[in-house]
Amino acid sequence: MAIKVFILGRPGSGKSTAARFIAMLAQNKDRSSIRINDYEILYNMFRADTTHKKFLSAEHNGFKVIDFSVLDAALKEVEKKARIYIPSMKKDDLIIIEFARNDYRKSLKQFKRDFLRDAYFLFIETDIDTCVRRVYERTAHRTTLDDHFVSDDIIRCHYHNNNKSYIVSNLKTDYGIDGKKVVIIDNTGSWQDFVENINLFVEAIFKQETPILCETDPLQNSSSLVSTSSQSSLNVVARSGDRDGRHSISASQTYLD
Repeated sequence: MAIKVFILGRPGSGKSTAARFIAMLAQNKDRSSIRINDYEILYNMFRADTTHKKFLSAEHNGFKVIDFSVLDAALKEVEKKARIYIPSMKKDDLIIIEFARNDYRKSLKQFKRDFLRDAYFLFIETDIDTCVRRVYERTAHRTTLDDHFVSDDIIRCHYHNNNKSYIVSNLKTDYGIDGKKVVIIDNTGSWQDFVENINLFVEAIFKQETPILCETDPLQNSSSLVSTSSQSSLNVVARSGDRDGRHSISASQTYLD
């Protein structure tokens, strides 16, 4: 069965940058990946809401949610889409799921327990001011389809909770998730810190999922985390990050036992 990877954090925390980088690393290992982001699902709901009962239009071709029940409905659709893809994917392929919520205890309840139990979780911790700044920078200098606008008031009012304590303490209790499959990244460091931490996260996934392969292809040490084959792609990503402020996404990484 495909490997499920959840990427969680506030808007502007670096989830999409992490997802693209993880997909690139998987490709370098001859694994395929599929990304599912709930933004597209919510945007389609917004376009269909012609009476404006659940959404309002926002600047920069965005939208505001006024009926927050749509957020739960979108996550149910995320799982539905993932379950359609998974049977046709190979054992070591990745299905990457990313979404931002103010209360992950509530939002993760929208998924079936068996869907979550064997998944990996990457939580990117970022302060609100940094998230707001990055969203405005990425909107002003759009370089990818992920550069969506989220208003200042939505980030400050709806995403004010710090979910780190829940991710650290309750995923294992609530869903039986192995602590080795949960990683916290504090995004106050350099771009290189981000690259190294994400690379370590991906290497750890494949080490746990394919231990026999890893005996002949050992984990690289921290001084040479990025393979030569991926270096040119990394440079492209880094330059994009330099434009929109996402070059300072990470710092320390915590694996939970």
